[in-house]
Amino acid sequence: MKHNNNDERYWNINLLNKWFAVSSILFLISIGWMFLHDNDDEFKEYQREFRKLGSQIAQTKLLEELDKVKDERDIYQKAYDNEKNKYDAYSDDLDSLNNLLVEAKGVFYKSNMDYLFFKAEADEKKYLYEAEIVHSHHNDEHHEKDGYHNEDKSKSFKYKDQYESSLIILNELKLIKEKDEKVVNDIETVIKNLRSDLKIEEDELNKYLKQVNLLEMKIQKLDRSKMSIANQIGDIVRDLPIIDFLDPYYKVNQLVVNDVKYDVNFASVPSVDRCTSCHLGIDNPDFENAPQPFTSHPRLDLYVSSSSSHTMDQFGCTSCHAGRARGTTFVSSSHTPGSKEQEEEWKEKYEWEKIHHWLQPMLPTKYTQASCFNCHQSQPIVEGGDKLALGLGLISTSGCNNCHHIETYEKENNAGPPLTNLDKKLNKEWVAKWIKDPQSFRYNTWMPHFFEQENNSSPEMIKRNNSEIYAITEYLFPNGEHKMNNSSKYIGNYESGEKLFNAVGCMACHQVKEEKSELIAEELPYELYKSKFGYENEEMTRYELLKNQGPNLIGIGSKSDAEWIYNWIKNPSEYYPDTRMPDLRLSHEEASDITAYLLTLKNEEFSKLPNSYYDEEEMNNIARGWLVKGFAEQEANEKLDNMSPEEVIHYVGTKSINFYGCYTCHDINGFEDAKPIGAELTHEGTKPVNTLDFGHIHSIGHNNYSWFEQKLANPRIFDRDKIVAPEDKSRMPNFYFKPEEIEAITTAILGFNSNKFSSNMIVENLVDDKNVFKGYSLIQSYNCQGCHIIDDFGGQIADVIGSSEYAPPNLNTQGLKTQPDWLFSFFKKPITIRPNLQVRMPSFTMFSDDDWNSVIKAFQHMDNHSLSFEGTHLVDSKTTEFKAGEKLHEFGACNNCHFYGEVKPIQGAATWAPNLALTKERLRPEWVVEWLRDPQKIMPGTKMPAPYLPTSDILSVDGAEETWGKDLVDLNGDTDLMLKGLTDYLYNIEGKIDISDYVREYFKTNGYDFNSGDDEDDEDDWDEDW
Repeated sequence: MKHNNNDERYWNINLLNKWFAVSSILFLISIGWMFLHDNDDEFKEYQREFRKLGSQIAQTKLLEELDKVKDERDIYQKAYDNEKNKYDAYSDDLDSLNNLLVEAKGVFYKSNMDYLFFKAEADEKKYLYEAEIVHSHHNDEHHEKDGYHNEDKSKSFKYKDQYESSLIILNELKLIKEKDEKVVNDIETVIKNLRSDLKIEEDELNKYLKQVNLLEMKIQKLDRSKMSIANQIGDIVRDLPIIDFLDPYYKVNQLVVNDVKYDVNFASVPSVDRCTSCHLGIDNPDFENAPQPFTSHPRLDLYVSSSSSHTMDQFGCTSCHAGRARGTTFVSSSHTPGSKEQEEEWKEKYEWEKIHHWLQPMLPTKYTQASCFNCHQSQPIVEGGDKLALGLGLISTSGCNNCHHIETYEKENNAGPPLTNLDKKLNKEWVAKWIKDPQSFRYNTWMPHFFEQENNSSPEMIKRNNSEIYAITEYLFPNGEHKMNNSSKYIGNYESGEKLFNAVGCMACHQVKEEKSELIAEELPYELYKSKFGYENEEMTRYELLKNQGPNLIGIGSKSDAEWIYNWIKNPSEYYPDTRMPDLRLSHEEASDITAYLLTLKNEEFSKLPNSYYDEEEMNNIARGWLVKGFAEQEANEKLDNMSPEEVIHYVGTKSINFYGCYTCHDINGFEDAKPIGAELTHEGTKPVNTLDFGHIHSIGHNNYSWFEQKLANPRIFDRDKIVAPEDKSRMPNFYFKPEEIEAITTAILGFNSNKFSSNMIVENLVDDKNVFKGYSLIQSYNCQGCHIIDDFGGQIADVIGSSEYAPPNLNTQGLKTQPDWLFSFFKKPITIRPNLQVRMPSFTMFSDDDWNSVIKAFQHMDNHSLSFEGTHLVDSKTTEFKAGEKLHEFGACNNCHFYGEVKPIQGAATWAPNLALTKERLRPEWVVEWLRDPQKIMPGTKMPAPYLPTSDILSVDGAEETWGKDLVDLNGDTDLMLKGLTDYLYNIEGKIDISDYVREYFKTNGYDFNSGDDEDDEDDWDEDW
């Protein structure tokens, strides 16, 4: 019969099956592709490569270790082999003993089990017997009255005999068990004794080869070829898809940094660092020379390692380097190239592209120090942060934080001098030329250039600027010009003045340096607007910046007259109460001599420059331009018509000073309450890039640091090709920074950010007394390190003086060295400490008592010493130690160099050292002991020798008592007691404490013309560092 197919379908079922089969295959392929893609992570490739590299390094170290221990290993191996041979000789006996031990353990097991089983039965009879006793007491009518259980000897108990007989049997079983146990122990002792010597040698060998064994174990874990078959299979299986959730080898290394926060949808959450998924050797010194990303951190002493002050667990990576912490690929972690060349290399090698919407891309390596400011705002000068410290120093010196408000780095002083009494100091002609072109007078001045810049160098703008300069000058001289006074009463001997200028301390802050050179900069990533007047020859560093506390004094003789210079150096605070220049307590003769020398420093070329001139038409045009910005044009014209020429000049002067922000660095009458003109920079480092105006400049990177660099290199460049009214043009002046200065300042600006750290990460919160940081700030602001080495930095004046022994003292350990009360009184009224120094400690009359206490606290903080009061060091002159110290002092011939009150030293003035009568008032006894123990350790390079301390061997020879004295012999070479005795003796020296007048009169009579290098007594010089 014919089959009728009545199943009707719209599609051909066979064709559908084929398409279904094809789609299923494609779906299966896509799933496989998904698995491959999901498990083909970039970091896994790095981890595989790192595993091979780790194995190679371990192999190399293993070979090195084997080579190190080769000879000694043979010795230990030989000793081990000898004992092994001996041990092997007893192999038959050991076999017999082991057999006996097995049998004995079997016997012991049986006797022990017999004992335990019968003990259980005995315990049962014991219980029944005790229960029987209890029941008999319940029937006793006197039980409650007696209040305790007591066995009635007259009663008969059923289980008593059974229990007592079981105890006899149990005791016999116990003796059998203990006997069998002793047999086992005896056999084990014999076996152990046979093996003991072998075990000793084996332990010695393993102890010596500990590092070798560890490396071998490490290699077995890294190198599959060294693993067993089972481990090889397990090592592969653990990283298979899906199974890898258990314990994979290749995985994301994630670190939650709880104290570093970032904002997510209005909430601050802990940072999650995944950087070590690729940077696997970052905390391992073994990978010091490994290629990136496997190389170890270059400063493991400071960062990342567990022994550093910035551990990986607490800080992670992005707290310093920025970037996208959760990224696990080169691109997604937001790496930032350091140059155009590197950017092109990364694009080709890693397919790098910028993550446009990530606000904090990784900092280029050269700017990483910016992150130090996150925690070290109150103490920014830290080890490893020299570039940041230089940038902050340049910001203060240049006055950046005068124009720009920076909440975390506010200005402490005006960058420029007051302009309120210019008529006492300068004349209009000099001021006008200076405003127009400061570097034409002093090539390395910190006064920036407002004029003759890219956006105001056209003929029209030059004409306008000349009128502005004229108006500003007139505004600054409301009382007319200054009449120069070069009276002879202010002018002494210029030759003596030059010597004094170089000797008394002026060169700690000032230079007289005319040498300059053209800046030759290599290819830069920005356009540098160079100065036509040249640059300093030296590269700018923190150390070089110390020389720039005050201005370079070249040409000052063409600037001011003798009267002003004399009065200024005699008492700076009289002219400018807020000055940072201290009082050197110069006599009339000294001040007039220095004045005479400074007047010889002329700049004739500057005097020949053309003067500014008054252009009434241009002045009116400028005034009209400003009036139109505030009034309707007709009203502006009416106001201008009603002004006299003098009023127009005053109006333009006022507007120009306000426009250029002169008052932000200088005190100017009429601008006491004016606000800074610059943009706030408090969070400039994390400001979105799209808020920065790049104008039409496309030759720099589209990122914040490139914009900062270009702004500093050519501040007006972003006006290029723009049509801008003069009143709206960019006005930031040009400081003509050198490339290293631009890099340092950019580092500091990147440090001004909105990053969030827990309070326990901020250095200021780790110190109880916040005055410590005020002290640090004062030390920096007043350039104490220009004269002194403080915290291992500074003392640049020694380069000028030519010898460190005639330079101001090294103040390392100052916090441990001097008594706080004495140091405070010395700061308030300095006296002579080191008689052979011509350089003198100035008087900082502008410091309050709180300021000085803050400085003292800063010194103490540097040395981890916090005592604010020192008790009196009591001395007993009758003790053996004191008398021994007196003898040591006699042998030391301290009076060759040291004063004893007004008793001057035996040797010449070149070797004079501090007054020992001052010791008890000035120094801490604990410091004196350590100083005498090893002066070089405290102050490397000092000429103070450690006193000779006889050893016990020397004091035990015949006749020692006659030579050294009974008291020294009694101390038997005890170094601590001898040093204590010598310190006690020094604290017992009497005499006048302040010898300043004596020393001053001596040098006034005899002169100060010796040189330490030529002094015949040089080799006997004891100490100038006390």
